[in-house]
Amino acid sequence: MDYKNQIYISIGSNKGNRLEYLQRALALISLNNIEIDRLSSIYETSSWGFKSNSFYNACVKINTLLSPHQLLKVLLEIESQLGRLRNPKAGYNSRTIDLDILFYGDLIISDFELILPHPKLHLRNFVLAPLKEIAPKCEHPLLKKNISLLLQSSPDNAICKPLKFSIWSPPLFDAFPYIVIEGNIGIGKTTLAKKIATRYDAELLTEAFSKNFHLKDFYKNPKKFALAVETFFLKDRIQQASAFWEKRKSLVVADYSIYKSLVFAGQNLEVADFKKYKQVFDISINKQEHPNLLVYLHAEISQLESQIKKRGRDFEKDIKKSYLKKIENGYHELIKSDLPFPVISVCVTKKNFEINEEDFQKILFSIYKASF
Repeated sequence: MDYKNQIYISIGSNKGNRLEYLQRALALISLNNIEIDRLSSIYETSSWGFKSNSFYNACVKINTLLSPHQLLKVLLEIESQLGRLRNPKAGYNSRTIDLDILFYGDLIISDFELILPHPKLHLRNFVLAPLKEIAPKCEHPLLKKNISLLLQSSPDNAICKPLKFSIWSPPLFDAFPYIVIEGNIGIGKTTLAKKIATRYDAELLTEAFSKNFHLKDFYKNPKKFALAVETFFLKDRIQQASAFWEKRKSLVVADYSIYKSLVFAGQNLEVADFKKYKQVFDISINKQEHPNLLVYLHAEISQLESQIKKRGRDFEKDIKKSYLKKIENGYHELIKSDLPFPVISVCVTKKNFEINEEDFQKILFSIYKASF
């Protein structure tokens, strides 16, 4: 791996709700044409250079086309948004948020506004410990030592305590009490919905797709069984959702929206059949509970094929790549249409959010930043 073109920043807080400030900072960073590539655990550390509350600190690897000075400007603006006003004459003090550029690739800069690499990163365990977690081999362009070696030789004897990675989980449901996860076949809608429901103690609404006895015949002969399979799904989704919402729920995450019926029916039905189907749909939709947010997951078709094969459902073994592409096009048309709720798209290509907590957190933050 080439470590020469990588950008790392540190984030910290020791004032107010430390975790909330880190979460908000991360969301605001990603709203400024900055991609969160790697995310360390949060480390709790005693204040450095002055006596005060302990800090929460973390390091982030980012991808951006912003120049170093443009990036600095964005970070300072975020600090200001989160209630911090820098005063160089005040020395070390408590702060709601602290955002520093550590490395911008192997660039060496020293001017009135910015010094890179950060001049004190090699002296601070609260930077080196989280940085080692995500970039142990990243080499300091001046000191010619990697982060692992810098931590070993650090003169700082502060103890940095890593917290559970799951503590990063942002408050999704504050803004979106009812979230729907949508996407193509095999994308992992149910897996993600279940993980979110478990993490946030939310109620789970999942589609009972296995009840549709027409599916196996449909994948073998789509033209003949399209109307039967889509009619069954529409009626079943309406009945299931109605029964679920009979009792008022507080926090809900679902692995389908009733609108997916239009996606699949639009791709599978003949024009005349779809017209009649749409009439039934339009009458039914008025009685449905709308989500506060729809999260559309997308990935490369090859990844979908791999995941479909891995889960080994007999009725899915005849699904063709061309069919998956059709459904993907249908979803693209849906999310561009005038829906009565907001929609965000989240790319999950090469992400294993089922077992990789960091990948899971990236998706959670993609959802969370929609609240900003």
